[in-house]
Amino acid sequence: MNQKSWATIGVVFLAGIMIFSTFAGFVMRGGGPAETAASGRWDPSDFGVSGRLINWEFKSLGDALGMYPEDLVFAFWINLTASENLTEAAAAALPPAVGLTFRDQVNLYPSPIDRVSWGLYGDEIAEFHWTKPAPVGAHGLAVVYNGYQLIPLGSTDLFSIMGTPVLFGSEPAVKTALDVISGDAPTTDDFVLPYDETDALQISVLGEASAENPNFVPPLGGDYSESYLGVSPSEEGFSLTAKYLYLGGGSERRLNELAESRGLQMRSEGDTVIVSGLIEPQNLAETLGAFIAP
Repeated sequence: MNQKSWATIGVVFLAGIMIFSTFAGFVMRGGGPAETAASGRWDPSDFGVSGRLINWEFKSLGDALGMYPEDLVFAFWINLTASENLTEAAAAALPPAVGLTFRDQVNLYPSPIDRVSWGLYGDEIAEFHWTKPAPVGAHGLAVVYNGYQLIPLGSTDLFSIMGTPVLFGSEPAVKTALDVISGDAPTTDDFVLPYDETDALQISVLGEASAENPNFVPPLGGDYSESYLGVSPSEEGFSLTAKYLYLGGGSERRLNELAESRGLQMRSEGDTVIVSGLIEPQNLAETLGAFIAP
């Protein structure tokens, strides 16, 4: 995989949504305490779509990782109801995901999107959207794949597969993810840091040290095996936790400089280097970009 800018790897999503302009806008949800609905409270069949429906836990990035294929290299998960400031900072610093970029301009579903995950694998990207099931209308003939209904997004090359969560992306991307969800293909086992984390925003990236294939170029090129960045709102601002597994010397020096300049604590636990502390809202977007790949 060649190294790409966020604008390049997200262009198919954004261009498709911009072309398909018949969706109504919706009002952004404000801040306040994070709320995560129990999966069993919503029935995916309420979408009114025939065939197989996705029914998967989606309370954290650890849950989402089980639906991505084994060549996943970058993924994030965010609770959009946790904080509007956090959502805006994530939209500014992270890849151009539909659930983030167009959260206040279009409504893909009858109900607002509460949680989003975005993943990059191979040359494909896909998203998962957590939204309350309600009847939807197909915009054209659906493509049937292993019993799932791939609902096209107007005249674009993007599709939605209904469920909790909804899978969204290009046809090759969603078919690959559906193979994993169905148990017909393996999921990734290269990520170890995000599990058991409860942050409102969770980001995990594989770095240079994880690459066994000489043709593989990690999306951010960090000198580590894996990184995790978690952020949650607090009364004093935003609490940040960044973890780096098998961190290289160059990145460790850079990370130490970043931590010192922002008044954050840095420590080591075995093979993992951890940075933690509080971030002021006005510095959140820039800090996210800095700590994803030091």
